[in-house]
Amino acid sequence: MADLSGKVALVTGAGRQRGLGRAIALRLAQDGADVIVSAFPRDPSTFPEHEQEMGWKGSQSTVEEIEAMGRRAVAADCDVTDKASVEAMVQKGLDAMGHIDVLVNNAGVPSDAGSANILDMDDDLWYSTMDINVNGVYLVTKAVGRHMRDAGNGGSIIMISSLAGRRGLADYGAYCASKFALTGMTQQLALELARFGIRTNCIAPGSHSTDMMDGTIARSVDNYGLSEEQFRAALANASPMGRQGFPYELAAAVAFMAGDDASYVNGQTLNVDGGAQMN
Repeated sequence: MADLSGKVALVTGAGRQRGLGRAIALRLAQDGADVIVSAFPRDPSTFPEHEQEMGWKGSQSTVEEIEAMGRRAVAADCDVTDKASVEAMVQKGLDAMGHIDVLVNNAGVPSDAGSANILDMDDDLWYSTMDINVNGVYLVTKAVGRHMRDAGNGGSIIMISSLAGRRGLADYGAYCASKFALTGMTQQLALELARFGIRTNCIAPGSHSTDMMDGTIARSVDNYGLSEEQFRAALANASPMGRQGFPYELAAAVAFMAGDDASYVNGQTLNVDGGAQMN
């Protein structure tokens, strides 16, 4: 367990009940951090059935879970593709918490992964995916990174990429390209920010049990003409551990990268995929 006492973390894309972002935010709070919880604002009528049934309130529900642990938390919803929205999110977090020590760039979209090949995909889908998955990370990192640099207390920036950012996957639209970009951004930032005591690392999740992955499975089933059971079995067999990961397992890796136990880890991409990709 990492000791993040006295640290403040900002986690983007943390408004879904079955999402990696929520699991990350909860784990960082469990390890002692106060958390700025950010998500893209969603109309409650569009929430998945399980969220509607439980009265889920997006990022505010994640905040309430963190506060129940005795940690401080604030919701700062944001469109990561809009510079003014990003700057307002960071300022709201700073006004509430005073500083930011850990940034987790988790916000992202799947880009019709599992059903969109590059030659036939809609151009707007390509551009919107890059805007969120790459430009959004750039804008958030720039805003938070400048604060970290100017504060002079170091920090940890963590990108959430994907197994699809480690090897090409057919019919994954713009998702592969956007997630590969995060590896390059991680390495460049690691070189540029190390002298300020800021470490930059990347986590590459394999298949995890989330709403986003369920959507990819559904699209893949339609695209390849398999039953859901067949596709899920193939997905499980792709990992030597024979199963999908759980969000809390990914969150544990993020907590390690965020804490002082990783004080000499910089510019690295860590796969959390049960051994599906070994490099």
